Amino acid sequence: MKKALRTFFSAFMCIFALIVNAQPKTAPAWSAKFKSAVNWQRVHSLGYLIVSTNDGLYGVNPGDGKILWENKSYPALDPARFQEVEGTEFVTVSFLTEKSSTIPMQAIMEVVGGKVLFDSQKEQIGVLSRHVLPGSGRLLVIGVRPNTLSASLFMYEIASGKQLWTNDDLFKAEPAATKGFLGKLQAMGQQLSNLQSLTSEPVELQDQSMIITHPNYVIRLNSGDGKVLWKNSIQASKRAQVYFSPFKKNNVYIGTEVESETGSGFTSSSSANKGEPQKFYTNLYYAFDVGSGAAVWKEPAKENDKLNQVIMHEKGIIICPRSSQKPTINLVDYETGKTTWGNKGKGVKAQGSVVSYITTEKGILITTAFDNAWNNKAEEYYLNLLDPNTGTLKYEKSLKLKGDLVQSEIVSKGLLFITTREVNILDTHTGSLLWSNSIEAGVPFTGDKVRPFPSGSKGDKVYVFSPKESGLFEVDKTNGTFKKITPAKVEFGGKELPKAIDVVSDGVLLYSDQNVMKFGFDGLLKYSKYYPAPRQPALMRALLVAEAVRAAYIGAAASAYSAAFAQASAQTTDPTGKAVSQELSKGFGQLGQAGFAYSSRAMKEFNARYKASQNTPNFVMMMTTQQKGNQLIQVNKANGEVASAVDIKNDKEPEYDVDQIFNYVYYRPTPSEIVCYKL
Repeated sequence: MKKALRTFFSAFMCIFALIVNAQPKTAPAWSAKFKSAVNWQRVHSLGYLIVSTNDGLYGVNPGDGKILWENKSYPALDPARFQEVEGTEFVTVSFLTEKSSTIPMQAIMEVVGGKVLFDSQKEQIGVLSRHVLPGSGRLLVIGVRPNTLSASLFMYEIASGKQLWTNDDLFKAEPAATKGFLGKLQAMGQQLSNLQSLTSEPVELQDQSMIITHPNYVIRLNSGDGKVLWKNSIQASKRAQVYFSPFKKNNVYIGTEVESETGSGFTSSSSANKGEPQKFYTNLYYAFDVGSGAAVWKEPAKENDKLNQVIMHEKGIIICPRSSQKPTINLVDYETGKTTWGNKGKGVKAQGSVVSYITTEKGILITTAFDNAWNNKAEEYYLNLLDPNTGTLKYEKSLKLKGDLVQSEIVSKGLLFITTREVNILDTHTGSLLWSNSIEAGVPFTGDKVRPFPSGSKGDKVYVFSPKESGLFEVDKTNGTFKKITPAKVEFGGKELPKAIDVVSDGVLLYSDQNVMKFGFDGLLKYSKYYPAPRQPALMRALLVAEAVRAAYIGAAASAYSAAFAQASAQTTDPTGKAVSQELSKGFGQLGQAGFAYSSRAMKEFNARYKASQNTPNFVMMMTTQQKGNQLIQVNKANGEVASAVDIKNDKEPEYDVDQIFNYVYYRPTPSEIVCYKL
């Protein structure tokens, strides 16, 4: 009898295990086979799959797996030599023709048809830098011809790949003031200093011209034919930034960062490289008339430390340098170029470098980072209110934040801020905290990889999770109050912490790499699921990359390109491109330092991916371990159950990539085959 019971129990457990592990499997959508082994694969931001084999480089259509193009000029390509050109449908392949060469050759290809737009090896041009011009649909290359000591400019049309013009004279050395051998040495020294890339991205103007900054010059060029409209020498600089002010529309302002071995202010330690001298930094600001190039100021405005934030204000240019200590914030007068704040124009000392700011009716709310904020620890952040009318900080003592600032928002009661350690509201009238006790994260055991305060919003409510309280909190932005809504302790399996919060129609969803948990708006638990992680960390790589790509679409990158799209819409003659540009410009925030230079076809493809990224998916993707091996699973947010699974088997370092925009999984089951699963 006992033996029969044991047999029955064993059979029952086997059946139970089979039921538990019988995840619904996803059938492959397509399979692509290659003639030689696949070395690596990448998902371009437009969704195209780029594959490198021992034979060459391939472009694969993500919809059906058909090979769109092949280029056998780049067999067994080192992945470090492959790079996407941000904001375009292009990629670059870099390579050295000789081991002794310091200037790489570079080819630029488009991902849809594999067309080579530019090949510096064929044209014998070493590439110092290349710059996309989104407004005119052109590509500017700063390159070096063989056996020369001077950089040249090469302009190409992106759509056709046609070279429009070259300029070999722009960076040639000026005639030496001294004759003879000494003069030749001076000329050679200037040529070598001119053999450098640009110090900032070119800025296109409305009249088919552009402003470029070289370490030694500021230049306005006609982008149609390469002719110089004006050229001004500046003090040799390491980097630069071009600014325009809505209050002085006829001027262009250039901020530069100058490095020297003597001085004061921001320094770089020489301890890391023994024998190298300590370096000091200053930031200089120039003003030129856009039309004529004439200098507006007698001399550049100067401030210690590194180039950082610049705020264009009606009173003048607010310069906020970066330092490891306490830099000086100052105001540069538009008319004279003189610094005006503080005692004798020496500025106002801030509690660290300005890392972000918000303009309010009461002044400019600045966030500063002090001391170790620039060596990746960044635990000392401060808030203060800058009065641009008086050039003073409103609060005598800056409010010190716990942890690194994650996000902030002006609400009816002040500034709601979320850091990696606390959540609170700053009363902008008094400079004090609205809540006597913040919602806290506790000790910094979480590290930098998991932010203790993932948050989600719905209407005037913000939901945050506190590891210290092990609970979910609801913040009322209108009333400036908060409450803990979960009565029981919230714990994740595997000692994980929530990394994201989604507010859905029937509650609040918390999830991490291996956990998913849902609460109702009343704080009652709806479900909690834990899917154990595989032991090999390499299994998680592709998922993390995919999450970063999706975040770029819905986060920082998505807030960067509105003006670029608006400009493209205004300038393009293509009806489809104009319509798509107008639509995209509405969906994005203010222009950052990058821009888009898409063809109308690629613009439509980007639009589709952008729209897809704005729809919060109804599932979470996880890598987990089951009885028969590793699986990439799709977990339904509605109930926490596995909706589908892809077997990754027992590969310790499986080759797979994930497109979290269109939810494709590209898995390599054999050395020369890629299988696509559509989730």
